[in-house]
Amino acid sequence: MSKNLDISALRKRLNVLNGAEHDSVMVTRLVRAAGLLGAIFLFGTIGYYIIGNGEYDLLTCAYMTTITLTSVGFSEAIEITGHKDRVIFTMTLVILGMGVMLYFVSTLTAFIVDGDLRDILLMRRMKRTIEKFEGHYIVAGLGDTGRYVLHEMLQQGQKVILIERDQSQLLEITRHYDEELPFVIGDATEDEILLDAGLERAAGVVFSLGNDRDNLFATLTARGLNPGLAIVTRGEDSQSERKFKRAGATSVIFTNQIGGMRMAAEALRPEVTSFLELMMRDHGETRRIEELDIPDRSPLLGKKLRSIPLRKHSDALVIAVHDLERDDYTFNPGPDYVFRQGDRLIVLALLKDIPKIEQIIQGSLT
Repeated sequence: MSKNLDISALRKRLNVLNGAEHDSVMVTRLVRAAGLLGAIFLFGTIGYYIIGNGEYDLLTCAYMTTITLTSVGFSEAIEITGHKDRVIFTMTLVILGMGVMLYFVSTLTAFIVDGDLRDILLMRRMKRTIEKFEGHYIVAGLGDTGRYVLHEMLQQGQKVILIERDQSQLLEITRHYDEELPFVIGDATEDEILLDAGLERAAGVVFSLGNDRDNLFATLTARGLNPGLAIVTRGEDSQSERKFKRAGATSVIFTNQIGGMRMAAEALRPEVTSFLELMMRDHGETRRIEELDIPDRSPLLGKKLRSIPLRKHSDALVIAVHDLERDDYTFNPGPDYVFRQGDRLIVLALLKDIPKIEQIIQGSLT
């Protein structure tokens, strides 16, 4: 990812990466010009062969056409003087060829000078970059909610690919982070756009589109493309939760409802909310509630909580243990809790300590 990205350059790149504009302008013109040039070249080669009555081979005819179109001034490969038909044909070829040649050269020059070639290469490079992503997260929709989702995921070091159809939103994100994040321009409800973002290889997707209808349709589309994907979607109407779940959403977050609850809590229990805020960001360090699976071969299995060197390497707090097989939670487990197969730890820890906790679970840190 390039730092100190030129925003004006990115704006041009976004215009090119937007397929409709790209296909309808420069590339179409360049292909048309190349096609005309090829047609004139073929016309000249076959014409010389025919008016020469087979006296000259096709290579010689092609060479004669080349020096005629380019006006390089080499000696004639085919005798023209004294043959009126050849003179007339050559004059016609020069008049037609010069116009086509100028059109092709000017189009090719504009294509290179204006940066379209560079931008097409960028598009292909970004596509190759996205193709290498696996186990990443997709954030679709960069409104107010989507930006907070992106910030949180980047802060936790996750690989993220963006989907947004409003190019101005991508420009603002680039200005904020001063780097070019992998992105796909388009509608997240379309199969092709989701697949371009690597949905089949993603660990999860967050839909924060403009309304419930788009989020619902995007959820349904994503679930059909990847049955095992974690799908978190934003909702406006809490009565639509069942629809989202039937469409395949793993979780539905009603931001208005959560915001209202938080505002009420701030008014009724200000000390509690202040404490929670302080706890999550203590002395400038970030804490998060993280869930960590205990693998089948973990050395923690069969051991008590008191015997785990959790406090030795971090100040993490075990808030709960989730028994995945029974879908049951043990909140605030005591020191004598024995870990079993299928358990998942839910801990409150500093972001920097989470890798250490994972090493403890795997047995590589004692």
